[in-house]
Amino acid sequence: EEEEEEEFCPPGCDPALYEQVCELREKRLDQEEVAAEFQKAVEGLKKDNEALVKKEKIVDLALKQTEQEIQQFQTFKQQRLNELHVVITLKMHQVKCLVSGKLPPDLSHTIVFTNQGLRRLRERIDELKDEKEELKRNHKQLKREHVQLLKSKKVKEEKLKELEARARDVQMLKFGQEVDLEVLEKMSVNKTAEELKQQLKKLEGKNSRELKAWQVQIDEAAAELASVTKQNTEKLERVAELTSAQHRLEKELNSTQSRMVAEVGPSKEKMKAEREQLVSLVKLQAREMEALKAEINMLRRKGGHVYTPVVRRG
Repeated sequence: EEEEEEEFCPPGCDPALYEQVCELREKRLDQEEVAAEFQKAVEGLKKDNEALVKKEKIVDLALKQTEQEIQQFQTFKQQRLNELHVVITLKMHQVKCLVSGKLPPDLSHTIVFTNQGLRRLRERIDELKDEKEELKRNHKQLKREHVQLLKSKKVKEEKLKELEARARDVQMLKFGQEVDLEVLEKMSVNKTAEELKQQLKKLEGKNSRELKAWQVQIDEAAAELASVTKQNTEKLERVAELTSAQHRLEKELNSTQSRMVAEVGPSKEKMKAEREQLVSLVKLQAREMEALKAEINMLRRKGGHVYTPVVRRG
C-alpha cells in the first residue's frame, strides 16, 4: 500500500518533474546496491589479501629456516669431505720434487702446487729483493740526514752556550748577580693581574655604592607611597563620615522645616534658630569636605603642601 501511495503525484506538482524524481530515485537505489556489492567484494578481497600475507610470512620464515639448514648441511658436508684422503694422478713431467736428480722414496711431506703459483712466488722473490735495495737506500739517506742534524745540533748548542755566557755577563754588570728570567716573567704577569684585580675591585665598589644609593631611594619612595596611601585612606574615610553626617543633618533639617510649618507661637522662633544653626553646621561640614577633597587631590599628585583649615564650631 505504501508503494502504491508513493506512485501518486502530489497535488500541485509537475508530473514530468515527479517522473524525473522517481527515475533518479530508482537510479540512486540501483547505484547504492552496486556500491554495496562492490564494498562487499572489496572487504572479501581485503580478507583474502590478509590471509595471503600471513601465508607469505609463514612461507618466508620456513624458506629462511630451510636455507639455514641447507647452509649448515653444506658446511658439514665440506668439513667431512676435507677429512677424506684424495688420490691425485700426476705425470712425471709434473713432479718437480727431486733430490739429487732423483725422486725421493717418501712423498708424504710434499704438497701439490700449481706452476702459476710457483711463478708468482719466484716473482715475489725478485720484488722482495728490489724492496730490500730501496730500504737500504732509504736507510743510507736517513743516516746522512742524522749526521747532518747532529752537526747542526752541536753548532746550536755551542751558540746557545755562548749566548748564555753573554747573558750572564750582562746580568752581572747590570744587577751584580744572575737573574732568573722565568721568575721575572712570572712576577711581571702577576703584577698585571694584580692591576686588573685592583681595577675590578674599584668597579665592584663603585657599582655597590650606586646600588645601595638606588636601594635607599627605592625604600624612601616606597615609604612615601605608603604614607601618602595611608593619608589618602584617612581622608576618604573622613569624607565618607562627613557625607553621612551631611545627609543626616539635611534629613533632620527637612523634618524640622516640616514641623515648623505646623507649629505657631513662641516655638516658631526657636525652630528658626535651630534651623539656622543646622544650616550653618551643614555649610561648615561642606567646607571641611571641600578642604579634604583638595588635600586628597594634592596627595594624589604627590606635590604641594597639605594644609588643614581651622574650623570653628558654634
